[in-house]
Amino acid sequence: MNKKIGNIEINTPPEGYKTSLKSRLIVAGVLLITALPTFVLGGWFYFFAIMAFLLIAIAEVIRAPRKKYNWFVYVATYTIILSFVYWMFFKGNMDSYLDYLADPSQFPDGFSISLDQHYMNFEVSVIGIAASLLVYCVVGILDKNFGLDDIAYFFFMSLLVGLGFQSFYFIRFYPVEAAAYPNPLYVGATWGGQAYGPELINNNFFKYFGSFELLLFVFIAPMFSDIAAYFGGVYFGKHKLNERISPKKTWEGFYWGIIVGFIASAAFGLILAATGHPILPFLTIDKWYYIVLIALVEPILGTVGDLSFSLIKRYYDIKDYGNILRGHGGILDRADSVIFSSIGAVIILVLMKNGWNFLI
Repeated sequence: MNKKIGNIEINTPPEGYKTSLKSRLIVAGVLLITALPTFVLGGWFYFFAIMAFLLIAIAEVIRAPRKKYNWFVYVATYTIILSFVYWMFFKGNMDSYLDYLADPSQFPDGFSISLDQHYMNFEVSVIGIAASLLVYCVVGILDKNFGLDDIAYFFFMSLLVGLGFQSFYFIRFYPVEAAAYPNPLYVGATWGGQAYGPELINNNFFKYFGSFELLLFVFIAPMFSDIAAYFGGVYFGKHKLNERISPKKTWEGFYWGIIVGFIASAAFGLILAATGHPILPFLTIDKWYYIVLIALVEPILGTVGDLSFSLIKRYYDIKDYGNILRGHGGILDRADSVIFSSIGAVIILVLMKNGWNFLI
């Protein structure tokens, strides 16, 4: 029986709610304990942690249609998505290596593979996109189980997952790049009283916290939004948001999610900027409106991502993409909202970095 506090009616949680919640909290805690250290440490720890999640996510993409595909579908999908994710990493290091071969004197310590010196932009190869579409069309010709709907699904998911996971690398490595190579747009900017420049990246506090701020800022909004939307829907949900796609989601949960996600992200960014530790050199307290803009966009895009992935699950009549995370489904079930919010945040940041030049 529902309770009322004043004029507000509070729903009675459904049967099994506490058991489900306990399971979710346990899995979330284990995931946080195992993943958070790699996120803070960054570098190769983060690089390989994200790669591990990506490899599982690709397997979930292939399994979702619940069809038995030939081996070349697996090879093509892994190759295409990995190429989208690591395009900037490969391109940047290859350019540096060619520069090294042309003039070794530019590299006094010799050439070495870099993680954080090549995430100044956010892109995939146009040739790679065209080639991937061609590959999936050829697969459709060769595999009788791979129809037009499969071509559209795999092409869409390859590009989406590819951009999403590349954005995860961007938001962790770009702050180091921005600190090492200051942009004319933020000359004179400081972090913790220290000027941006090559010396700052040797500051351990910046290395493990300052460069980690952007990732937290981007992830906070969808995470808090998901939690608030869940509790808001359970206790206050009355009006269905979109029963065709997600029968349990409500407008009340939606509003709770957007508001809480926005407040949490905006507060985090504004507090850091106000204390002289801006997330990025161009997100200082005098540019508070940019922080507010990103904080508002993130939970909205996160909800779009959640519903978009749910739309795909409804189409294939599956509950979750996987079951590796007990009570949470698979990697894609947890990353759906973060993928969309991260892509959106990165696009805005790249535009800001380039003075809102849409022709970059």
